[in-house]
Amino acid sequence: MSDTAAAGAPRPPGGPDTVAGPVGTATRTPLPASTGHTLTSVYLFVVYGLLALGMGLVPALVTTFREEYGLSGGRLANVQNLKDIGLITAMFAGPVLLRRIGVARMTTLAVLVGLAGCAVLITAQEYAGVLAGAFLHGATFSLGALATVSYLYRLPKRYHRISALYATFGVASFVAPSMVGVLVPADGDYRTVYMIFAAALAVLFAAGKLLDRYTDTATARDAGPAGQPRLTRAMLRGWLPHIAVYATLMAGETVVVSWVTSLGQYRYGLTLSDASFLLALLWVAYTPARAAGDLLLRHLTVTTVVLLGALLIIVGDVLICAGSVPLAHVGVVVFACGAAPLVPVYQGWMLSRTPTDRHGPLNASLGVGSAVLTTVLVWLTGLSVDVDTRLPFAASVVCSVGLAVWALRSRTRGTTVS
Repeated sequence: MSDTAAAGAPRPPGGPDTVAGPVGTATRTPLPASTGHTLTSVYLFVVYGLLALGMGLVPALVTTFREEYGLSGGRLANVQNLKDIGLITAMFAGPVLLRRIGVARMTTLAVLVGLAGCAVLITAQEYAGVLAGAFLHGATFSLGALATVSYLYRLPKRYHRISALYATFGVASFVAPSMVGVLVPADGDYRTVYMIFAAALAVLFAAGKLLDRYTDTATARDAGPAGQPRLTRAMLRGWLPHIAVYATLMAGETVVVSWVTSLGQYRYGLTLSDASFLLALLWVAYTPARAAGDLLLRHLTVTTVVLLGALLIIVGDVLICAGSVPLAHVGVVVFACGAAPLVPVYQGWMLSRTPTDRHGPLNASLGVGSAVLTTVLVWLTGLSVDVDTRLPFAASVVCSVGLAVWALRSRTRGTTVS
C-alpha cells in the first residue's frame, strides 16, 4: 500500500521488481491489482476496527477512571470531551494530510498516534494523563477513519461497503467493555488493557508495512496523494442541513453509549463487570444491525430508514430507563437496532452523491459538525448525570424526536446533496 508509484524504467506486466538492498539486489513479485485491492480492503477494515477500540475503551473505563482518580461527573465528562476534541482537531488536519501524504501514510500515522496514546495512558499517574490519552485516541480514530473511508471510495465500486466498515466499530466496541470486564482487577488498574491494545497496534503497523511492500503500483497510485479541493463557503452552505442531521444522529447515539455503564452501576446497582456487559450487549446487537445498512438502502429511502431508526431509539431509551435490569437488556438491543444503521447509511448516501474529489472536505465537515454537537451534549449530560443517571437518555429521546420530524417532512419533498 505504497504512497507513490515506483520510479524508473517500466517493468513487464507480471514481472518482478528489482529492489536494491544492502548486499546486492533482491527481487519481489508485486501482487496483482485485484488481489491488492482485496487485501487493502481487508486491511482497511482491520485498521478502522482496531482504532475504534481506542474510542470504545474510553466510555468502557469511565467508572474505573472515576474511582481511581476520584472524578466528579463533570470531570469525567471532560475525559469524553477531550476524546472528541482530539477528533475535531484531527479532522481539521485530515484533508491537508490527504493532499500532502496520501491515505496510506495517513493510515500509518494514525496507528502511530494510537501507540502514543497507549503509552500516555499506561504511564499516567494523574488526571491530566488520562485527558491527554483520551485526546490522542480521539485523534487517532479521526485520522484513521478519514483515511480508510477516503481510500475505500478510491477502490473499485464493489469495495464501497461503508456500513460493513462501520460495523467493525461495533465489534471493537463490544471487545472494549469485554476487555474491561475481564482484565480490570478489583483495584481498578486499567493499564493491562492498554498494554494489550498497544501490542495489537504494533502488529497492525507491521502488517501495513508488509502490504506496502507487496502491493503493486496500480494499487499504490490509489493510496498516494490526490487532488482534494479546499472547503469553500459554497460547499459548506450546501452541506449544512446534512451536517446538522448527521451531527444529531451521532450525538443521540453517543450519549447513550457514553453513560449506559454509569446507569447500570449507579441506578441498578450492578457490578462493573455486569454494567460492562450491558454496554457489550449493546455493541453485540450493533454489529449486525450496522452491517445491514447497505442492504436497507436497496429497499428503503434514506428518510424512511432514519424515521424507523429514530422510533426504535425512543422505544429503546424508554426501556433502558424503565427501572428493571431485564428491560434494560431488552432496551439496549432495541436501541442498537434503531441507531446502528443510521450514521453509515446517511454518510454513504451523501458520499455516493458527491464527487470523489470532494470526499475529503465532506467527511471532515461531517466529522467536525458531529464532534462539536456530541462534545457539547456529552459535557451537558455529564453535568446532569450526578443529578439523575436517566437524563442522558432523555437527551437521546429529544434528538430522536427531532430526527423523526425531519424525516417526516423530508419524505414529501425529497432531499439531495449538492
